[in-house]
Amino acid sequence: MPDDFGSRAGKLHQFGGTDLDPAFDEATYLAAFPDVAAAVQRGDLGSGAEHYRLAGEKEKRLHRPEYRRELAKASRRLGLPGLPPDSPGFSIEAVVVSSSGAVFIAGWADDPQQKLTAISAEIGALRWRWTQFPRIRRPDVEAVLGAPSPYHYGFWLVAGPADGAPVRIAPGAECAVEVQFDTGVSAERQHGVLLRSDPGLRDLAMGYLAGSQYYGNAVLEGFAGLDTGAGDWLIGFNRTICRDAAAAASVERFGPARRRYQGSIVVPLHGIGDFLFVQNCLYSQGKGIADHEFIYVINSPELVEQLHREARIAEMVYGLSVSLVTLPYNAGFAVANNVGLNFARSDRLLCVNPDVFPRERNWAQRHMDLLAAAPAQQTRFFGTSLFYDDGSLMHGGMYFEAETGIRPDTEGVTRRTILRVEHYGKGAPDWASQFVASRPVPAVTGAFMSIDRAWFESLGGFTEDYVFGHYEDADLCLKSLEAGTPVWLHDIPMWHMEGKGSRRLPAHEGGSLLNRWLFTRKWERVVIPELLGQKPRRLSQATDVTVSKPRADARPRGRAPVRAVRTAAH
Repeated sequence: MPDDFGSRAGKLHQFGGTDLDPAFDEATYLAAFPDVAAAVQRGDLGSGAEHYRLAGEKEKRLHRPEYRRELAKASRRLGLPGLPPDSPGFSIEAVVVSSSGAVFIAGWADDPQQKLTAISAEIGALRWRWTQFPRIRRPDVEAVLGAPSPYHYGFWLVAGPADGAPVRIAPGAECAVEVQFDTGVSAERQHGVLLRSDPGLRDLAMGYLAGSQYYGNAVLEGFAGLDTGAGDWLIGFNRTICRDAAAAASVERFGPARRRYQGSIVVPLHGIGDFLFVQNCLYSQGKGIADHEFIYVINSPELVEQLHREARIAEMVYGLSVSLVTLPYNAGFAVANNVGLNFARSDRLLCVNPDVFPRERNWAQRHMDLLAAAPAQQTRFFGTSLFYDDGSLMHGGMYFEAETGIRPDTEGVTRRTILRVEHYGKGAPDWASQFVASRPVPAVTGAFMSIDRAWFESLGGFTEDYVFGHYEDADLCLKSLEAGTPVWLHDIPMWHMEGKGSRRLPAHEGGSLLNRWLFTRKWERVVIPELLGQKPRRLSQATDVTVSKPRADARPRGRAPVRAVRTAAH
């Protein structure tokens, strides 16, 4: 306590006994401990001071948070400055500032009794203040404090420059962080500042989000943390980073060059560069492939030299048209595909993952035949069947489900919807043709999408609010449905080595949680109840679908050939 705490607190109490701690105050003691007040009211005790002499001093009641809180209230009421008692323990563990002046701070506070209400930070001319921030569980802090039950002691903060004008931070700078509690108590700590690039700070924050622990439903608690404003800030910060990355894109062409192609196959690459050569090998077989160009968008600049070398070798061996588009850092799936379109020389965009390969040599010709034969409504935007390496089905279109999470907090128990995406027929044998029949579906995976360029552009391309990857494919499909064209599935079978095409880092897991939060917030009212489940009401009401049955001898393993499907609008 401050040196003058006892003398000032003594002005509050009315008992006046010389044997009492000068910090004792009768009214405050009774307000802080209802059990003592009840005993006095029953006549079991003559006063709070009597209880303090008999038991309270031994129990160290004047040091308990509830007494400190009531004492702070009394000091404010009587106008006694400088009275607030010792603040709860807290620590600042990281302060990271980016080149543009954005900041990330992580720490913890022991505030089960005195609630942390505000945090301020100052580094030179940069100043920030938060009254809402994500709270997370810290088992290490619980162990040190001997906490009787789990509690969200931890917190993390993100923000940009308060005035929007970045200020250069000198190496070795320190940050002053002040915390405030609902009792009026405040305290300050100094912490050294780490400097990072904007993408580096983004990746740090996303990795911290991914690694956060909670004592309740992890997804729901993560959503609640993002609701504090952290989610919107991270999305805006990432959007700025991606805009700068897209503006710095460069391209180099390999192989034969035409003015126009039938299709542009756009493949984002991140972390692993081995699939360019493999894809060129496996896609080069079969009629129609010469009418397609490959555009590889490199999200990992450290792979540029390797990929340029392999592109030159593939050019000599397979003779395909390949363009390498290089971004200065990882801008994610959505931006990579949108940037790739800028360098496309066709009116057909095929978004393909690097770990997706054709099961049949003539896939390109079948793709072009489908575009020529089927109604435009069925081919404007479609996906195809994808299979695991053991031959079982991975993807026959996607549908939406919703779960209700329950979250207790200081306001009571709240319920919240969380959307998720499921795959039709996942794990089914490849002879289960019902899952790959041509039909409209709520969504298709971004691992393989075929979309008319003009339609893609009219939808604004992939929404770039999604960080790294996940849910931007479902988002694009719902944008198409809202604009009047449901997405279709057609059976041009592909292998998908799911999860093998890129290196998954903790920051990407944080991006997935943020994206699910964004997708749920954006599309919940559209999906529920009209688009839930494997037979969504909205699609069945909008389209009467007649699917042709597969011929017994059409293809091995019972899968149906691609063919046009009759539709009749209601």
